[in-house]
Amino acid sequence: IGGDHSVSYPLTKAYLQAKKKQGKRAAIIHFDAHTDLLVERLGIDLCFGSWCTHILDDLHEKHHLIQIGIRSSGRPQSHWEETFGVRQHWAKDIKSHGISQTINNILAQLSDENIDELYVSFDIDAIDDSFASATGTPEPDGLMPENAMDILRALAAKYPITGADMMEIAPFTDSCGQGVAGQEKTLKVGADISAFLLKEMAK
Repeated sequence: IGGDHSVSYPLTKAYLQAKKKQGKRAAIIHFDAHTDLLVERLGIDLCFGSWCTHILDDLHEKHHLIQIGIRSSGRPQSHWEETFGVRQHWAKDIKSHGISQTINNILAQLSDENIDELYVSFDIDAIDDSFASATGTPEPDGLMPENAMDILRALAAKYPITGADMMEIAPFTDSCGQGVAGQEKTLKVGADISAFLLKEMAK
């Protein structure tokens, strides 16, 4: 449980290296409003906006990084998938296709790729800013908390979640002007998702 999403870099890198030694095929399930696939940001090569780029070579296949909830990007989905080889499920498509279809698509990919275990990296800004305003870069038109939980429950029913993190909760920020109510809502959503992930990892 951390702050800046760059914290996920050493966690996921060590996780993926350990799973390779165990002969396991692991996927990273990355919930976020942003791709975090920059090559660098303001001259800094490893930061909250680029950490995903730095773990791609540790995956069995680059499309084992599955990103969910993307909606704030200066480039289209095709750029990220074609340039970096990742798989993305943008928030607008999740809404238009429906949560069940999204879940089926993700599960089908995991099955086709013979994935054994999952690591979930959850940036709270994947959630719509009406429920997650207390973060550094809140974004509208995101996932509802129940959408995220539906996806997580479906994944956990089929695959062991053996690693996870919750990032970017900043309880003292109020960039959306929601005050204490917004801060408390963000903490509640983050706590609920974190509790679920901890329970799954404890199995």
